[in-house]
Amino acid sequence: MDATALKKAVLTGIAGTVVMTVFSYVSHYLQFPSADFYGVISGMFHTTGTTAWVIYFGVGVVFAYLYGNFFQAKLPAHSWMRGVVYACFLWGAVEVVLMPLFGMGFFSGSMTTAFGMLLGMGFYGATVGYLYEN
Repeated sequence: MDATALKKAVLTGIAGTVVMTVFSYVSHYLQFPSADFYGVISGMFHTTGTTAWVIYFGVGVVFAYLYGNFFQAKLPAHSWMRGVVYACFLWGAVEVVLMPLFGMGFFSGSMTTAFGMLLGMGFYGATVGYLYEN
């Protein structure tokens, strides 16, 4: 594992997760569909507080590492748009595979929540894609 790649994944993963989290909180006030990403993680691991936040940001770092080392060169488009394409693939995998495993059903149990997750993950992907290219 390359130290530079890991450092870039940590920085971009944390930045992308912060942007996604801010969107999640702000979307509630703007009447946009929102999803509680932190709530999903804390419910899945039956934990709250610092431990849940570490897991939450850790997942963001892992997804950023996967993007940078396995998907970035293979996806179409460039910069932030490539990140959005990656986020759409992530969203599909999360909604079809992980959400039913977490007990929420396909597409988080409702299309409104699923759309909120798509928007949040889109912001995450755009941030990660942009920061990886710059």
